[in-house]
Amino acid sequence: MSMITWWENLVPRNAVALLKNSGRRELPAKEIREVAVFFVDIEGCTRLCEDLPPREVNEVRETYFSEYLDIIRADGGEVTEVLGDGLLALFEGPDIKENVHAALTAARRIQVRTAGLNRRRRSRHDPIIVNIGLNAGPALTGLTRLRGRSGGRWVYSASGPVTNVAARLAALAHGGQALTTKATVDLLGCKCRSIGPHVLKNVTGVIDVVEILPIEDKKQEASGAGT
Repeated sequence: MSMITWWENLVPRNAVALLKNSGRRELPAKEIREVAVFFVDIEGCTRLCEDLPPREVNEVRETYFSEYLDIIRADGGEVTEVLGDGLLALFEGPDIKENVHAALTAARRIQVRTAGLNRRRRSRHDPIIVNIGLNAGPALTGLTRLRGRSGGRWVYSASGPVTNVAARLAALAHGGQALTTKATVDLLGCKCRSIGPHVLKNVTGVIDVVEILPIEDKKQEASGAGT
């Protein structure tokens, strides 16, 4: 088993794989892939920052997000961005239904794990509430390369309406909800509750929004839904 170099911890694994598998000096162009993507967002992070010193806020983020990273990777996804009080996860296997199933599973496990972490927080802060927005569909994936006079910057991304809708769903969610679209759950079928049609900011058309209902297995919830 090869050792992970220090720089590999700074970039998503899908970007590392792309770099290692490319035998050419020029990297492969971005590709349209059928992906599942979700945003995880800490609700009330501004209040958390007011209640705790910066180092403790950072410790809370790292504790919770580290657990989420394990869950996402165990289900075949990868964290491609960390955005202050949130993160973006991408599932980009060859089968869209498998991607959606993996993302749905990860979202539910994150809800359960968050509840477990909250029980162990020792009242240092209010319970952490995370909202999730999930969507699936075609996205342009690969390395975005910025080239300026000062040098270059590479970012692994999945861009397009599928990602934009997921971000808007995360913003719409509250109280620990995981929201997705009816079109996404229709790919598999899962236990969910209709939220109704919504017009999302900067998204064309009306989106039928549904809530992914949390896992009801009390034994799994009590154990923290280990990976």
